Amino acid sequence: MKSVIRPFVFVAKWVRKHWKLSLLVIILLGIGGFIALRRLNTPEEQLTFVPVQQGDLIKTINVSGVVDAKQKASLHYATAAKVTYIGAKEGDPVKRWQTLARIDVADQQKRIQQDLNNYFNQRMIFEQNADDRGDTIINDALGRQAQQDQKALENAVLDVEIRDIAIRNAALTSPIAGILVSAPSIVPGVVINPTDIFEVVDPNSLIFRAAVDETDIDLVQKGQQATIELDAYPDEPITATVSAIAYRSSQSASGTVFVVEMPLTNTSTQSAIERYRLGMNGDTDIIVDQRKDVLQIPIDSLIERDDKKYARRRTGENSAEEVEIQTGIENEEMIEVISGLSAGDEVVAP
Repeated sequence: MKSVIRPFVFVAKWVRKHWKLSLLVIILLGIGGFIALRRLNTPEEQLTFVPVQQGDLIKTINVSGVVDAKQKASLHYATAAKVTYIGAKEGDPVKRWQTLARIDVADQQKRIQQDLNNYFNQRMIFEQNADDRGDTIINDALGRQAQQDQKALENAVLDVEIRDIAIRNAALTSPIAGILVSAPSIVPGVVINPTDIFEVVDPNSLIFRAAVDETDIDLVQKGQQATIELDAYPDEPITATVSAIAYRSSQSASGTVFVVEMPLTNTSTQSAIERYRLGMNGDTDIIVDQRKDVLQIPIDSLIERDDKKYARRRTGENSAEEVEIQTGIENEEMIEVISGLSAGDEVVAP
């Protein structure tokens, strides 16, 4: 009996003597047992699979922009003057070279008569001095006098021409046909100022200007198709084509961008007037690449490691193996699979 009890007594004495070490061993054994129990109770991972799809894949870039016009003109007078005629009001269609406004030129007409009189007098002085010199040998003094007479006569001519330009510019005319989208609220008899602007826009030249980041601009080319969605009409997509790409960069809140233009060619003049206004904001998806009838998987199913790409291909009811794949173009949802998977395969869903 003593031989049976003796080992337990020894262990008890050792534990009392080395109680700190004993406590550490007990803690470690408890943690190990807890982890083992958790592993035994953890259910097996249930995998969800999706088939490798085959079909067309379109890659787009999404950028923001505004509605603008290729043909537009902002017109105003250089100085303040009294208005005598208003030829159109805001919203009216205007023809090319149609007069939008005319200012009072009575003062200018009096001044041009004064300039003509001055020219006549200067011409008489020029001719009289020329006759007085006659065949006299031209010395330095006479040469300088002749030059002064010539310049004085030229200045008199310029005064008349400048005044004539001012009279002809009394009529403010539109250089393009279009719609008067902005005009000052003035009537004949009041003074118009240089800050009063007449803005004419050709509605047939409406375009969507989008700002493409410099990291994506190499993907954009003329002729690419795009779909525009304006904030004002989110359920009315507009089909467009890239017509121009800026050669010079611009700065935006996001960094360096390049402006890309897309004409709104599927809008009639009437609908453009009534619906699409300059400055309307929107977004556009530009198709930068597309492939026909290719294998593709959800981009979230892709595994990237050590500069290689993998997918987990189904091997059983709830099992999968990791296979290396080669990929092509991608969009926000799907990525093209060039090799490594076949039609009919299934991969672990994201």
